[in-house]
Amino acid sequence: MAANEVPLGYWCTLVGQQYLASLRGRLGSLGIDRWYFTLVRISEMEGPITQQRLADELHLDKATMVRAIDHLSACGYVARRPCPHDRRKHHIELLPKALPAIKQVRQAFTELNDQAFKGIPAAERKLLLAHLKEMLKRLGPAGHGEEGGKQKKTGR
Repeated sequence: MAANEVPLGYWCTLVGQQYLASLRGRLGSLGIDRWYFTLVRISEMEGPITQQRLADELHLDKATMVRAIDHLSACGYVARRPCPHDRRKHHIELLPKALPAIKQVRQAFTELNDQAFKGIPAAERKLLLAHLKEMLKRLGPAGHGEEGGKQKKTGR
């Protein structure tokens, strides 16, 4: 990295913070805090949804996923139901209160995405998102080093 180059993480953090602040401003009445996409993703998944499956889908660690489900459950948007075949597992289920909230969240995502991407052609939007997904793959899970969690030896 050049001496005057700002790290990618800085820009991603700023964009993420601004995006989340805008979401909170639009959706504050829902009380979801920051778990908007988690709620939407639950609504899109088919079949039994376990915390582990959801964590894998969202690239989140187990502890973070537990906090998200605890929060969404406390707000009345989801419930944990015992898995009939494995008492150690629970299935995540949407509650009726979630459906109108999900509609509001999707609308807010659409509006904010349009605002953020204003003036950027659709093809470039798709390319940017594809690049970000590739970067995520190359960086691996948070805290796990390079290439999908394989730590690079540093000689220390």
